[in-house]
Amino acid sequence: MKDLVFGKRNVMELISKFSLQNLPAKNWSFQEVLVKKNPSLEIQEILKKVPSDIKITYVTRGDLDALLPGKNHQGIVLLKQKNTNKEKYKSLEDLLDLVSNTQSIILALDRIQDTGNLGNIFRTAECFGVKHILLPERDSAPITETVEKISSGALHYLNVYRVTNLMITLEKLKEKGYWIVATDENGQENWDNLPEPNKIVLVMGNEAKGVKRLVQDKSDFLVRIPLHGTISSLNVSVATGIALDRIVNR
Repeated sequence: MKDLVFGKRNVMELISKFSLQNLPAKNWSFQEVLVKKNPSLEIQEILKKVPSDIKITYVTRGDLDALLPGKNHQGIVLLKQKNTNKEKYKSLEDLLDLVSNTQSIILALDRIQDTGNLGNIFRTAECFGVKHILLPERDSAPITETVEKISSGALHYLNVYRVTNLMITLEKLKEKGYWIVATDENGQENWDNLPEPNKIVLVMGNEAKGVKRLVQDKSDFLVRIPLHGTISSLNVSVATGIALDRIVNR
């Protein structure tokens, strides 16, 4: 079963990633590019980075529309050869092995269910230097082609870990020297006393219900974003950006 990567920025980032790694074409995750006939100059520039060993096929916009009904493919699609969760997710053991040697800020997403929010969070997180993201197996949106597109290619640079039990995972990370920081409207407004970013797991909660009470109770810090308008809530992807800025750029 083939996996599709579409959208100019998404495609460009994946091609750039393999180009920077200097991998031979046979080791790239796709072996064919579908392009709308008479492509724009922007797409032509993207194609210049594709190795000559990889097939480029020119098709009509109707062909791409039929392949991706209702999707904004922007005239370019990569055909990947596999579509398995193993490609999209890494294991908890991988993460624990990694943090045993080096630490960096980790983002945990507690039951984010909207694909648009998930894609935008990936994009925002990568912009702030996040490399590792935790997703619970239950009640979380899956990583789909649409999520990849919305992330504008950011997902290609992130390690996503699908965990069975978020609580147990957070406890294991605490044993590795991490502090758990959860966001909630009842948290403190002062973020100055938080540990260094590379020792923090930031937990962002469900669009409607926020971070689970059990996770809040196990957190070392409970913080909130000060709001000064009439509306008392932020979209979770926007809140994630603000929270990461407060932590990373202190």
